[in-house]
Amino acid sequence: MKVNGYEITQEMFAYDGCHKIYLLDNPSEQREAMENGYEIHHILELETIFEQSCALRFISTWDLIEYPVSQFEPAIFEY
Repeated sequence: MKVNGYEITQEMFAYDGCHKIYLLDNPSEQREAMENGYEIHHILELETIFEQSCALRFISTWDLIEYPVSQFEPAIFEY
């Protein structure tokens, strides 16, 4: 899957239930996200959750290094 041309290689992501979506690269990041109250979802749910999120939504890596989708930016999903 690609989002805005960014190749998604992660299998899981963290979601705060509103607008924050973080791609998780490993079990350590998943554990940390869970400890901080995030819901963990399989990557196949990404487009649906993104579309249902509030307007402040974004997609980032957990380490905040890459932002496939910045706030207020549309997301184009390719499969």
